[in-house]
Amino acid sequence: MDVLDNDLGEFWKALINNDVQFIMVGGFASVLHGVSRMTQDLDIWIKDTRPNRINLRKAISDYGLGDFEQLENMRFVAGWTTIFLAPGLELDIMTELKAFPQEEFDECLSIAYKADLMGNIVPFLHINNLIIEKKACSRPKDLLDVDELEKIIKLS
Repeated sequence: MDVLDNDLGEFWKALINNDVQFIMVGGFASVLHGVSRMTQDLDIWIKDTRPNRINLRKAISDYGLGDFEQLENMRFVAGWTTIFLAPGLELDIMTELKAFPQEEFDECLSIAYKADLMGNIVPFLHINNLIIEKKACSRPKDLLDVDELEKIIKLS
């Protein structure tokens, strides 16, 4: 997945233009922080409020995928709630993380790293929070990311 992929830029633009409160997490966040690895999907953590879900629904519609009313009420399950944004580009939507419950979303957003990507200011989970989250997930690929992220912090 290329960070400069036009589909990503258009998707982020739709989220931002519709005031969706979200944070990029997962492998893509690791890559942004400097880890060299492949990722197969785009993981976002959204603030789980009715207005934000309505905004997400509108953003996905504006992106061109159609109108999905169920986005307003469905349970998002990490790794199972997938939307195909474009060929080879999967979106995984989460309302909580293993290490961070929904109640901590605003705090995490306030310290998120904001990257200017293709003219879009995109929030990414802070590197320290990303390490905490990846340790909580403890999958082999997450633990490899932790090792690399900790090396990056030491070099800073």
